[in-house]
Amino acid sequence: MRTRLLLLLLYFIGLLTSCQREKETRVTDFVDPFIGTAGQGHCFPGATVPFGGIQLSPDNPRSGWEWCSGYHHSDSIISSFSHSHLSGTGIGDLQDIRLLPVTTRPQPGEKAIDFIMKGYAKFSHANETAEPGYYSVTFDNGIKTELTVTSRCGMHAYQYPVHSVHGLTLDLTTARNWDRTVMTSIKKINNRTIQGYRKSTGWAKEHNVYFFMEFSQDVDIWAGNDTLKLLKNGQKLIANQGYAFIDFGTTTNKVLVKVSLSSANCEGAAANLDKELSHWSFDKVKREAKQQWKRILSRIKAEGANKEEMRVFYTALYHAYLAPYLFSDAHGNYKGPDGEIHSVGKANQYTVFSLWDTFRAAHPLFTITQKTRVNDMIKSFIRHYEAHDLLPNWELMGNESHCMIGNHAIPIITEAYLKGIRDFDVEKAYEAMKETSLSQENGLGLFRTYNYIPCDLEKESVSKTLEYAYDDWCMAQMAKALNKEDDYLYFMEASKNYKNIFDSTTGFMRAKLSDGNWKTPFSPFASAHRDDDYTEGNAWQYSWFVPHDVEGLIALHGGKVAFANKLDSLFTLPSIIEGDNVSPDISGLIGQYAQGNEPSHHVAYLYNYTDTPYKTQYYVDRIRRELYTDRPDGICGNEDCGQMSAWYIFSAMGFYPVNPSDGKYQLGTPMFKKVTIKLGQDRKFVIKANRENNQYIYVKEVLLNGEKLDRTWITHDEIMNGGELEFVLTSEIPQK
Repeated sequence: MRTRLLLLLLYFIGLLTSCQREKETRVTDFVDPFIGTAGQGHCFPGATVPFGGIQLSPDNPRSGWEWCSGYHHSDSIISSFSHSHLSGTGIGDLQDIRLLPVTTRPQPGEKAIDFIMKGYAKFSHANETAEPGYYSVTFDNGIKTELTVTSRCGMHAYQYPVHSVHGLTLDLTTARNWDRTVMTSIKKINNRTIQGYRKSTGWAKEHNVYFFMEFSQDVDIWAGNDTLKLLKNGQKLIANQGYAFIDFGTTTNKVLVKVSLSSANCEGAAANLDKELSHWSFDKVKREAKQQWKRILSRIKAEGANKEEMRVFYTALYHAYLAPYLFSDAHGNYKGPDGEIHSVGKANQYTVFSLWDTFRAAHPLFTITQKTRVNDMIKSFIRHYEAHDLLPNWELMGNESHCMIGNHAIPIITEAYLKGIRDFDVEKAYEAMKETSLSQENGLGLFRTYNYIPCDLEKESVSKTLEYAYDDWCMAQMAKALNKEDDYLYFMEASKNYKNIFDSTTGFMRAKLSDGNWKTPFSPFASAHRDDDYTEGNAWQYSWFVPHDVEGLIALHGGKVAFANKLDSLFTLPSIIEGDNVSPDISGLIGQYAQGNEPSHHVAYLYNYTDTPYKTQYYVDRIRRELYTDRPDGICGNEDCGQMSAWYIFSAMGFYPVNPSDGKYQLGTPMFKKVTIKLGQDRKFVIKANRENNQYIYVKEVLLNGEKLDRTWITHDEIMNGGELEFVLTSEIPQK
């Protein structure tokens, strides 16, 4: 009897332990994809997997800046569920291959577009659910939609009201924001399969999407560009506008649909389904998608914060792992920037490189947690160069959009190489870096001629001068590592060009004319969106961008005290931006500091270079608390393909890469009592802090592996070697 009772007791203890362990590791429960879908976050709530090629998400029937992702939380109508979306960008595009369940059939002679729009459905957020890899909504008309994905395929499940028509509209024509449809095709293969394409132009100038679609039961297909007509097996519609109605009859069974996309051809899309989704188990796909998210999110384990902070942190980690997107299909094919179809075999090609944003913190995060993918991303850069003669600037679906400034593939490659991530053709990468640096594109020729960019010859001259100077510093470090001494000396000298636009009288980086005089009049508060001397900002926000030579910037200001005083002014001045066309990207303001846009992201950490690092700790904590929440409007600016989130991830852990390519992370103040970063091969890096309450933000001392640090930074190698970083916090400003 005692033995039986003991065994029973041990069983229940094991069961409780197992449940507790499961509870602790379900990091996906903290992810809320609705965070960032309101305000200016521009996030989508739909289903995707980490770095996946499908983003299956609802669309609202509107264009406009708030609807760049296709969805805004303020809306109450869904017009489609489409398969490609951008996360947090400031420009709208994609939203390809739109499906929508409906309960009516088209009437004889009814215009196709009228029938499509008639199906737009009202919904309530109370009937909407989103979690990693899954989305569902029940419309006011009773139709329930569920969505899940693999890396290259989407799966839909539709439950209709009993005895209603079970229909589905396919819209290949409707385009939002910058996008415009050029040509469409729909072909009925058999009673359960269709294929086709949508070709469009917009932000992505030559955007070709081929699809392959399968249904769980026999269907009738009605297609057309004006009115809809019944398609027979083997029949094809090709038109500049393409619509279809898919009729499932009135069965009471749940309807399932599988869709895959390829930028190369329909055969590639079909191969995706064969490889990733040959079955019809929706629950299996949903479960496997969630497992992918669980594995990748669990590499960073955070403990000792409230539920809101945990939701914000893990949702930020989720957003950071959305982009870039897998682009090559199951055959290894993809459309390159030259318009040709290229093959990577069994490798992966990626797309959606928002490099002006993500070089700052998202890619540095990848060097810690996603080293294999970092190599794949750099290989994607090199393939882009081989087809386009330049490294990507803002690559979108196989197109170079030339959307932003700088050449920030260069710091990403340099950072990876110097951190020991080198599974790519290093000499080819260096060739691409040098060719891009010495090109005449986007004011670079002027930068080489004048040693700054004259504002009367090129727009955004101040921002471009500063960013090219940083890129050249990164070029110099790569040249030095590869023993290219002449290149090292040349690019190091060019990296000092930031000094040529510093006005010691005003203390700002200013626009300079080609004759060497300052442009007048000048106001550091002024902004004209993409039409003045600063990119999406003003002089207050951009004058701090010298991450490669902060000491040199401090010297220009007259020393640490003057520099710290100038930083104080940045954070305490009125949040007033002057101008008739102020950049909407200037958001999340504390004084003139703008957390809602990337140029400000490193600035709070600059106090570390003065004698007042406690102000870094104060402002980092304040930014975290005031400008990031777990509400739909909880991101204070465009999320920008993971960069806004990566800032939060680093800052919550307690450090940040001011200069991503120097191998250092400036220390801030941790938000958690404990963070464990799993590094692989049984190594881990643990960050601990005695964060007793939210007033414990100031750092009294820091210990690395038990030894007191006498510096305000740690190195990448110190993290990757594994160990423990301990912050001793206090609620009082430490005395020197």
